[in-house]
Amino acid sequence: MKKFFILTMALIVFFIPLPAYAGYEEEINQIARDNNITAQTVDELTVEGIIQYLYDSVKEKAVQPVKTFLKLSAVIALCCIAKALVPDEKNTASLITESVGTVIIFISLLEPMQDIIYMVSDNLRSVKNFMATFLPLFSAICMASGEFLTSNIYTGFFLAGLVFAANFCLVYILPSVRLYFALIISNAISPYIRLESIGNLYLKFTKRAMRCIVSVICFVLTLQTTISRGKDTLAVKTGKLIAGSAVPVIGNILQDAIGSVYSGMEAIKGFAGVVGILAVVYIFLPSVVVLAIYWLTVNCLAAVADIFGTKPISECVKGFVNVIELTLSVVFLFMTMLVLSLTVMISLTNGV
Repeated sequence: MKKFFILTMALIVFFIPLPAYAGYEEEINQIARDNNITAQTVDELTVEGIIQYLYDSVKEKAVQPVKTFLKLSAVIALCCIAKALVPDEKNTASLITESVGTVIIFISLLEPMQDIIYMVSDNLRSVKNFMATFLPLFSAICMASGEFLTSNIYTGFFLAGLVFAANFCLVYILPSVRLYFALIISNAISPYIRLESIGNLYLKFTKRAMRCIVSVICFVLTLQTTISRGKDTLAVKTGKLIAGSAVPVIGNILQDAIGSVYSGMEAIKGFAGVVGILAVVYIFLPSVVVLAIYWLTVNCLAAVADIFGTKPISECVKGFVNVIELTLSVVFLFMTMLVLSLTVMISLTNGV
């Protein structure tokens, strides 16, 4: 059975790469054109260019958060002035002033945060749909490059795990953030019932659930790739040995031809992997930039609230910091999982 498997895989070596060379290259080039990616732009990537691109992106999206920060800082200052001008032994006026200010800041931050969550949800759907189209094509290129068994992992377990993780975030995690918003405002304005422990429990559960899902996917993917890698290398080398020894006169020439074809497919696979990585980064980059700007803005606003001593407002703002960090963790976990998995496939060689 083992000999039959090796012989079958060796025969596949001669037939798969040849018709695949031109067809897959054109499909990858089409995907690259759809995402404004070219080989020239990839070769010309520099640290200065990336920093300049990020700076331009931040500059365009930072106007509204800065205006929000200035406006809400003024609200905090007015609350502090109102507390100072209206002394109250029972502290009733201070509670009312801080509650009104907390509600104003909560409503002001709620709208942009909901828009960001909708944007992240759209990005996750876009990445899921893109990978559902890209991974079968990339897997076929890997198969034509000599990774016969390894390529099936990416259209089987990895694609299923990716869809499951994306649906888990879209159906459970991101919609549940709306419930956390209710906990934020309730905990901030209620002096008697404290809901902070429930909010912390929610954050711990969602973050650890995401980490567990991604860890399991990456762990199983690593095991399956390691096992299948040796079998693929054995099959390719057996095919080259058959070509060199079983075919009289032109055996060595056939060996060189197989090596050249596989080298060409490796080049296509490398470019395809880079296109996939850049497409994922391109889809998620707007969300990352906006979330990073609002994370900085809301943290500065929390510092202002602490300076003026408005505890309810500070607790409300820190709740939005937790929401931003949770959303960022979802985006970064997906980006890390996709980029690392594609990088592993790019780095694999068929032993030719």
